[in-house]
Amino acid sequence: MTKGIRAWAVVLAIWGSAAAAENAPRPTLAVMDLEAKGPPPLQVEAVTAGVVRGIRELDVFNVLAAEDVRQLLAIERSRQLLGGDASAKLPLVDVLGARDTVVGTVRGTADALTVELRLLDTASQKVRAEKTLGPAPLQQVLKDVGGIAQELLGPLLQEQQGRLVVQASEEGAELRVDDVLRGSTPLKEPLTLPRGTHRLEVRKDGFITAIEPVQIQPDATAVKELRLVPSPDYAEAWKQRHGRLRVGAWISTVVAVGAIGGAVFLDRTADTAYRQEFLPRKYALDGTGGSTLSDPEQQRVFAQCLTDQRTVCTEQTRAVAGDIAARQYGTIGLASLGAIATGVAAYLWLTGEDPNRYSKLVAGVTLGSTNGFAVAGSF
Repeated sequence: MTKGIRAWAVVLAIWGSAAAAENAPRPTLAVMDLEAKGPPPLQVEAVTAGVVRGIRELDVFNVLAAEDVRQLLAIERSRQLLGGDASAKLPLVDVLGARDTVVGTVRGTADALTVELRLLDTASQKVRAEKTLGPAPLQQVLKDVGGIAQELLGPLLQEQQGRLVVQASEEGAELRVDDVLRGSTPLKEPLTLPRGTHRLEVRKDGFITAIEPVQIQPDATAVKELRLVPSPDYAEAWKQRHGRLRVGAWISTVVAVGAIGGAVFLDRTADTAYRQEFLPRKYALDGTGGSTLSDPEQQRVFAQCLTDQRTVCTEQTRAVAGDIAARQYGTIGLASLGAIATGVAAYLWLTGEDPNRYSKLVAGVTLGSTNGFAVAGSF
């Protein structure tokens, strides 16, 4: 009873910690309007929007754009005018709930804009990180400013990290997170990633690339299981190759068993011929050792050799010796063949895999009714 209660307590503790990690509040980040020093206001607004969009793509922070900040400040100002203590001004971090703020400037002209971004600690106004983009044309700046904004938040992302365990159905597949190669399957240890939604991608030649989003929470471990679906050509090539290996393994095994069995048979028959055919005749020709023969067959051959002419017994002895030598050579040959076949069979069994591994898991591409396409599989 006590063990059962403890087990339930452990389960509830794990569930509670996982739920707490999933419900962990997102930190608030304020993004102020970038200061214009040369470019037209519309261009600066476009760059500012690119910064906000890039940060929101991280899916880590509650992002307050400049308009949101202005509204919150207006609400706080109204609160003070309607009865609050106007002299007791709250710090910006208390008004916005944002520990950190992104500020910056845009310099130059549309053909050569330079964007300077700074990450400020809202309370102390200290600069935590800086990034510069350009000079570059406006279109290039709008394309790259989101990524630069994400890099600017590196110190904040390092503070909120989680772990990712990837379990893929195939070994040796490339594992990419947010288009960055992070290793191959199976992973030796969990990946450490900043909080937020990441793009998990698993690639392997001959397989349909698996792409799935994964949500990382601070101080929590996310587990993602992915099954790679092979293309029809790859599945057919696999079946043919490993089918040949499997047939070769069976043939080598049969040859090994037959050769080793034949070697054992020849060795035993050669030993019997030596004891019952050769040895009694040798004793009879030498005139010694007959008293040591206890087997009835040995005694019969010994007596027969004594009654036959010596030349006849000698010829029979030579014939038996030749037969024994042939069987011994056959034993050596079959044993060698058996050893080679055993090695080949072991290699083929170890390197070959189930030819039907992908028979029920084949990917195909079909056209949809709206000119799209779909990946289908037989599982």
